[in-house]
Amino acid sequence: MKSSDSDSPDAPESSPAATPKMEDYLRRIYRLEKEADGPVSNSEIAEQLDVTQPSVTSMLSTLSNRGLIDRERYRPIRLTNKGEELALRVVRKHRLAETMLSEVFEYAISEVDSEAEILEHHLSDRLCRAIERKLGMPETDPHGDPIPDSNLDLPQSKDVTSLIEIEESASVAVTRILTQDNEVLEYLVSIGVEPAKRLCLNEITPIGMVVVTIEDTSEQTSLPQRLASQILVTPLDDS
Repeated sequence: MKSSDSDSPDAPESSPAATPKMEDYLRRIYRLEKEADGPVSNSEIAEQLDVTQPSVTSMLSTLSNRGLIDRERYRPIRLTNKGEELALRVVRKHRLAETMLSEVFEYAISEVDSEAEILEHHLSDRLCRAIERKLGMPETDPHGDPIPDSNLDLPQSKDVTSLIEIEESASVAVTRILTQDNEVLEYLVSIGVEPAKRLCLNEITPIGMVVVTIEDTSEQTSLPQRLASQILVTPLDDS
């Protein structure tokens, strides 16, 4: 019988599996990269994960040694192709878990992230495929974030824009909420601002408040401009 490559003395050792902590870092770095449209700094990673700078430095050294990030001293870091592939696998599991928790177990949008952080490290590819079939092949999670498919391809992006960039009196549908802050998410849901909800922009006041009407309830509410910038919407052609 022909020897396998792993039996050959010249075959390279396979990299050990990524730990849950490494997967957490890769997923957060991926998100930060997409939001910034470029490399991210140590301080941004520390803030995102709520850890100390020395902890970040230590983990980035590990990820760099595994070939998962490009890293130079005192410069922002970027995922390598290998790192992005692994990050997307974790992102897929996380967002499918969030969608399952929301649609099957009726978790609130503010509750799904912390539970999915636990589940993402334990879902097999087979179970992920079963979950997405059960849920009707969803393209986005409860926050509106795109879910990579089994080939790690993202669904085609829709024509979205920030709430603060639309014209007054325009009707829009909420497409995606970028903030991960649970208290903020709870507040937004309580006033009727969540994915698939329809809004009408009334005005942006001189003091930077974005006034909208929730079409379901005809209730008017005001959002700080910084928060409104994290709400992505799709313009509606009501004509």
